[in-house]
This record gives sequence, C-alpha cells and structure tokens, in this order.
Amino acid sequence: MKSLRKIIARSILLTATISLLLVVVNIIFTANWAMKNPSVTHSKYDVGEIADGLANIDGTYSLNETATAQFNAQYSWAMLIGQDGNVVWSKNLPADVPLIYTLTDIATFTRWYLNDYPVSVWESPDGLIVLGEPKGSIWKYPITSTEATISQVPSYLGGFLILNLGAALILALLLGLWLYRKLKPLYEGITALQKKETILLPTKGVTGEVARILNETSVVLKEQGKRLADRDKTRTEWIAGVSHDIRTPLSMVMGYSSQLETNPNLLPAEQDQAKIIREQSQRIKTLVADLNIASKLEYEMQPLHLSKISPAAMLRSISADYINNGLSDPYSISLKATEDSNGLSLLCDEALVHRAVTNLIDNSIRHNGSGCIIDVSVKKHPDGCIIKISDDGKGYPPEVLVNSDEPVFLENHGLGLIIVRRIMKLHGGKATFENPSSGGCSVSLIFNQ
Repeated sequence: MKSLRKIIARSILLTATISLLLVVVNIIFTANWAMKNPSVTHSKYDVGEIADGLANIDGTYSLNETATAQFNAQYSWAMLIGQDGNVVWSKNLPADVPLIYTLTDIATFTRWYLNDYPVSVWESPDGLIVLGEPKGSIWKYPITSTEATISQVPSYLGGFLILNLGAALILALLLGLWLYRKLKPLYEGITALQKKETILLPTKGVTGEVARILNETSVVLKEQGKRLADRDKTRTEWIAGVSHDIRTPLSMVMGYSSQLETNPNLLPAEQDQAKIIREQSQRIKTLVADLNIASKLEYEMQPLHLSKISPAAMLRSISADYINNGLSDPYSISLKATEDSNGLSLLCDEALVHRAVTNLIDNSIRHNGSGCIIDVSVKKHPDGCIIKISDDGKGYPPEVLVNSDEPVFLENHGLGLIIVRRIMKLHGGKATFENPSSGGCSVSLIFNQ
C-alpha cells in the first residue's frame, strides 16, 4: 500500500504542477496582451438618477426616496459643489474631504480619486454632484484601446483557447505515458500470475514495493500449486489403489452370494438375504467405480479416446440394453430420433458419453420408485447436437438446479450427476438440468463442435 500511495502522491503532485503551469501560462499570456493592447472601461454606476433626485427648494437641498435608496445601496457619502467652488450640500461627508475647491482640484479628482476616496461625478444645474465610496473599495485605472485591437479580440481568445488545450493535451499525454511505463510491468506480472507463471519484476522505482510483493506471491503460488498437484495426484492414486484392491474381494462376495441366492438347499428367506448381499455388493462396486472415474475426471487424468460416432445409433443401443436386460414393468424407455439426427456424427469418447447417458437413466430409475416413463432423444443444433434425457417422475430437488453449473456432491444423487457434468466439461460442452412445468425432470447434454 505504501508504494501505491507513493504512486498516487506523485500523480497528484504532477497534476498540480500541470495545473500551476497552465495558470502561469494564462497569466503571462493575459498580462502580455493587456500591456500591448490596453482597453477602455466605463463606470457602471448610474449617478445621473441620484443627481436628478436632488431637489432645491428655496435654497434647501434634499434627496427624494428613490434617490436616497439608490445612494444608500451604492455610495457612502455625497456632496454638491456650487459654481463658486464651495460645497453647498453634503451627505455623510468625511472630515478629511475639503469644503472649497478650485478648478484645478475639480479637474484632478473628477475621474478617479478625491483624497483616496473613489468618486463619481455628475453635472447638475446648481453645480457638480460628487458621490464617494469608502477608501480601498474600488480600483480605478485608465485603460484605452484602438478599434483595431478590439476587432482582434475574437482571434486572441481563439488562440488563447487553443494554446491552453494544446498545453493540457501535451502534459496529459506525458502523465499518461509516465503512468503507463510504471504500471505496465505490474500488469504483465498480474497477467502472468493468472496464468500460474513465475514472474521476476524489477523492484526499483515507485512501483518497487508492489513488484516485490508480486514476485513473492509468484513464488508462494508456485509452491502451493506444486503441493496441491502432489496432493491431488496422491489422492487420485490412493482412490485408484483402493478401487483395485477392493475389486477382487468384492467379486468373491458377489460370486458366493449369487451361488447362495440360487442354492435350492437354502430356505427362501436365506436366498433373499443372499440376493440382498449380491445387490448391495454390486452397488458398492458401482460406487467405487464412480468414485474412481470422478476423481480422474476432476483432475483431467482420464484420457480421451475420440472417435466419430452416430449419437442416434448409440442411444438405440443403450435403450435396447435396458429393455433386453429386464427393465421392470413400472419403467419404460422411449427413443425419439428425428430424421435429420440419423445422419449426425459426434466426435467424442464413446465410452464416457455412454456412461453419462446411462448415469442419467439410472438416476431416473433409482429416484422414482413407483415407476416413470423415460424419454431419450437426440437432435441437431447449429453448433453440434443435443442429447436429452427426461422423465415424468418427481423431478430434481432444488439443490440440483441451484448447483447446475458447478459440480457438487449431493447426498441423494451420489456421484452420478457429478460424473455427467465432468464428462460434458471434458468434451467442451455442458449439461443443463431443469424441472419442466409439465412435471418430471429433464437433462440436456449439449455438444458444441
């Protein structure tokens, strides 16, 4: 964070410097133009209305209400100098303002100051009206200009604007280039981290601390990646070893239980118990096989044996196997293959896709104890094909639909659905799960080729 603060501080300092330079350029440009081409300014104060409001009644002067209000709003004192140079009327007159004036005195103060008081004057029939403001309140300076200079003001303003824009653009580009050069190595380092590559950034300059942290992070991530890879390899090998070791004793249990199940010397209850042993042993064998293949698929250790197959022909074979192997009466399988799907070819690992389809069919059978109708179909889509397995059973629980994009272990659905998702991921496709409004559930295996 210290390095980042340093970068920000330097950026702020550089930006402030740019702003200051622009201000200096503006001041120099304006001062140079003003000195070479002085302009003419006029008083903005309307003293005429106040002068007209001063009335002389039998030698007594007074301001009407309108003139008094305007006077109070703009001025602090006023006086009327008669034709003989004497002050004949005054209002709020300061003590340091004379009461008698010569022609020279009047000529001196009429445009600018009277004893440092900014004044404005107006001619009246009885003399000269003088309106004063507090000292230091108004700055007056004589400025004149030629008509040629005034006519050049638009071009001067245009040039002034272009100069400012050009200076701002150049300085902004320099700032951007500086930031780009400083931050580019950091960006490349972060990109390399994302790709799990080792990085070695230079640790000098304002970004040195951040670069050092990224270098250390790269080393840590590499070590962690190696440990994770070793752990995953060990776990996969352990699962494969257990699967292999359990296969032989499990086959013996299944063989002996099958013999006991058909042994006429046993009582029917004993034969039923032997049948249960055989069925549960078969279930254990299936679970161990599922665990083994799920582990291999998770860590991409399952090799793909790609070949072009007819998905319609594969689905016909799978459906026929279920029917021929004695699918019980509460269940039925129907195959829907459109005419254009018969000519479809799919580049895939046939054994894995076969496994995904049978897992879904087995899932429908296992979770609908009272029976269901299973529909298997294949159709073409613009980028490949879609194999769909649906049933009219009780549908998937919410957790299956919520986690449809991320393989997670679900207690009631075992590893079957996880394997389906991983097989589709391995083929660059995806499996979508839904419960149609008409009831049951539906899974679409989408292959993009």
